[in-house]
Amino acid sequence: MSAGDTKAAFLRIPWAAHLIDRPNIIFRVPGSRNSKSSTEDSLFAEVLKSPRTITSCISFFTKPADDDEKIEEVSTLILMGDGMNGHPGILHGGIVASILDEAMGILQNANHDRAHFMRVGKGFDSGESPPHGISSFTATLTVNYLKPVHTPGGLICTARYTRREGRKEWIHAVVKQHVSHGEDDYGEEIVCASGDALFIEPKASKL
Repeated sequence: MSAGDTKAAFLRIPWAAHLIDRPNIIFRVPGSRNSKSSTEDSLFAEVLKSPRTITSCISFFTKPADDDEKIEEVSTLILMGDGMNGHPGILHGGIVASILDEAMGILQNANHDRAHFMRVGKGFDSGESPPHGISSFTATLTVNYLKPVHTPGGLICTARYTRREGRKEWIHAVVKQHVSHGEDDYGEEIVCASGDALFIEPKASKL
């Protein structure tokens, strides 16, 4: 099975389909899954994009009621193979941390994109994508490992803002898996890990 980031891959998983096949849900393939000549995002766009690593990845969120409202929470679905293990059938803890960090970045990028398109709609900006140089950097990341993440299989990582202050943003994220008891069962939800991070937007990015 080749790697391909599609909604269809998750519609075949009952618990995942239940989450994304709802009204007012917006889904997208994260920008970090696209290769770039600058080598930006090469970890998730190339190294972790194969049949044995991350086979498919999409993010989704509930459409904000107000056009000016920020997206406070974004969930990322990941379908993975057994090529990132630290123990037999268990995802390496370093990859779990990377997924938490990446999901937090996806939340931020969703809002950067949204803000850009809002400006375009109001005639204050132009272009089909936001300008480069907006990215924030991870300043701190604390991870709590609660349960093993089993592979191969799927997981969901949900990231949400907890605080903002100028160029600083604090984000909390949780990695969960579902243990199914049958083909049509949503399964038991298990919290595998959580993380808290501080992101800082460089001053130069506002130039």
